[in-house]
Amino acid sequence: MPKSKNENIPLALYKNITDVMIKANEASDKVLEENKRLRIATPFSLLGRIYYLMPNGRIISKRNNRIKK
Repeated sequence: MPKSKNENIPLALYKNITDVMIKANEASDKVLEENKRLRIATPFSLLGRIYYLMPNGRIISKRNNRIKK
């Protein structure tokens, strides 16, 4: 149940959220580096469309089986 604006969220909860976000960002960075090293495209979604981060840094999208720059 959402808390009202007058209720404080415990500092420990913010600390836990921060710790989780730091670990998630580190894992994401590690995957990106590994994919680049192995020359693997990294897929991601933005506004419902799938894009690929290529090892050379280009971002492409596939549309109707054609690669679009």
